[in-house]
Amino acid sequence: MNKFAIRWLELAFMVLITVTGHYLTVKFPLIGMFTLSLGGVPAFVLLVSRGKLFLPYAALTFITSWNLVSLPAALMLIPLVFMPAVFMSSALKLGLKPLQAVCVALLSATLFSTGMWTIVNGSFAGDKGPIPIKEHLAQQVQLVEKQLDEIEAKNPDSYEAVHAARKNVLDLYEFSQLLVPATFLFVWHVLTLSVFYMGAYKLSAKLDYKLSEFPAFTEWQFDWRIIWFYMTGLLLYHFLSGLEQISVPWLIRVLGANLLAISSMIYYIAGLSVLFFMFDKYKAGMFTRLLMSLLALIFTQAIVWFGIIDVWADFRKPRSVSLQSDSDDSDSDIFN
Repeated sequence: MNKFAIRWLELAFMVLITVTGHYLTVKFPLIGMFTLSLGGVPAFVLLVSRGKLFLPYAALTFITSWNLVSLPAALMLIPLVFMPAVFMSSALKLGLKPLQAVCVALLSATLFSTGMWTIVNGSFAGDKGPIPIKEHLAQQVQLVEKQLDEIEAKNPDSYEAVHAARKNVLDLYEFSQLLVPATFLFVWHVLTLSVFYMGAYKLSAKLDYKLSEFPAFTEWQFDWRIIWFYMTGLLLYHFLSGLEQISVPWLIRVLGANLLAISSMIYYIAGLSVLFFMFDKYKAGMFTRLLMSLLALIFTQAIVWFGIIDVWADFRKPRSVSLQSDSDDSDSDIFN
């Protein structure tokens, strides 16, 4: 079999993988993030290894999914698979390191998919669309409120506790509503782009192309300027919204909530990276690692602040102490 035929057989196989992942996503939404992430790996592999075959691959995948599922579902392949792969491969071709390329692709893919979501779903205010996340959130809140009503009916003395719990649930629901679609899509792309890169790296030796190894999790560090996203989010969502003297426009609250949520996630990841670095540095035992990891899941805001402090403290940077002679002890210098 000649090389041309082999390439087209590979292409057909990659189309089959993506179409299968997409079909499973539509039929089983609960596992959709994982099946579509795995199914989208061929898109990135083709872009970094056989770029000329990407357009035929994308066209065949789109047409097959359209006939197998529906046109609206096939259109979702563009923001969720094709464009993220294009953004990340382009960033790598510009010479960015793997983590930098993923971050650039993550920002670009989130902006692109949020814009496309807005067009497809009608408006930010929440008309029903092909992916009714807001409706699912509302249904979950209704179930929680029903359970709280049952608790209150069985135990009237628990009114104050139930009232406080109900308020917390409604506040969380209101905040979550503001995060649709941008933050939800950001989380989607965090997973899918990571899977794209790791999957392509594992296949690089077999498919004969070069891809740099992703840095160890303990080495992950992000641009310090992300702090401005966090501060802006705090200002727009918490500070301005808390002022009774002014009426904050809905779009400003949406912007603030999403900036705060996305930057908090980034700093949470950064904080976890530093925490795992500390585990290695101080040779923490298994029990300590499990305990601290469990606490990190509970006290999330503390880990966020840990990640923020690391921007200036740089806990990974080696530090040494240089002492002068005994006669000059009082003038000893400490170097970073």
